[in-house]
Amino acid sequence: MLEFEKAPYLELENYKAPKGINCIFIPMPDGKKVRLAFWKIAGTEKKCNGTVLLQQGHNEFIEKYYETIQEFIDRNFNVVAFDWRGQGMSERMIEDIHKQYIEDFKIHDKDLQFIIEEIIFKFFEPPVIAIGHSMGGCIVLSSLKYSGKKFEKIILSAPMLGFKNEKFLMPLIDVCNLIFSKERYMLWSKPNMGKEVKFENNDLTNDLKRYTRTLELVRKRKDIRLWGVTIAFSIAVKKRLIDLRKKGWAENIDNKILFINSLNDRVVSPKHIIEMSKRLPNSKVITFNSCQHEIFMERDIYRNEMWRKIDYFLELSLDNHSLASR
Repeated sequence: MLEFEKAPYLELENYKAPKGINCIFIPMPDGKKVRLAFWKIAGTEKKCNGTVLLQQGHNEFIEKYYETIQEFIDRNFNVVAFDWRGQGMSERMIEDIHKQYIEDFKIHDKDLQFIIEEIIFKFFEPPVIAIGHSMGGCIVLSSLKYSGKKFEKIILSAPMLGFKNEKFLMPLIDVCNLIFSKERYMLWSKPNMGKEVKFENNDLTNDLKRYTRTLELVRKRKDIRLWGVTIAFSIAVKKRLIDLRKKGWAENIDNKILFINSLNDRVVSPKHIIEMSKRLPNSKVITFNSCQHEIFMERDIYRNEMWRKIDYFLELSLDNHSLASR
């Protein structure tokens, strides 16, 4: 993979990339560059358990997940992560680099398929475990209709399968589509215009240290985080949710899927996650009552419980020496 252009990555004095990081730009078939980072344990004394494909949510970026990536490396997995086009350090879709803009989630589907087939299958050991958070969880779940057999198991953390205020939001999207430019910020989406959200006002995590860490990363490169979503993005989200809810869409997907669901989530709808799990014949849900949206960024008391459930789901030995530090 040396032929790919090297890509930058961020570190903090007290928060470094896991050892062995490789960060590159991958050109997609349409020419847009997607930033990808990978870690391989092959060639070490460790036995490789496979490859984790870690996909973050809307407006996230690879660096935010260094801690989680290290935890998968400690479990003897290769890890591949990439910034979705239009966010992080991947190439944007419109001139305004602060706006989340995509016209159809099918382009994310194609990017994911390309990276699976041209990168993961060619350079990394099986089996492949797909991890998707929020928007990434929605896209990973969507991919099971055309590439489901490529994943051994799937873990979906607070996947974006619905919103609590849909009765208001869905008609509003249609109205905005009729009246305004698609590149305009979505009405009532509250773009932050580059300003930081104070910890006490955030709806992502209860953990001050991890929340502050993300802010410090953004301060090093402010354009790594978007300011808000466009009408085009909102239309694309609505279309994808309608597709997923069609009768018969989920019922024949037999992959082993673990949903991680926070009943206190204020970003996505926990109810829609439970409803989707009931439609999938080989899935299970673990629920948290006090977490917010980002379980991987939550307090240790919740993360430790999450890891116990993930280890059990992945059938990892809990007495493995590499897990002793937990």
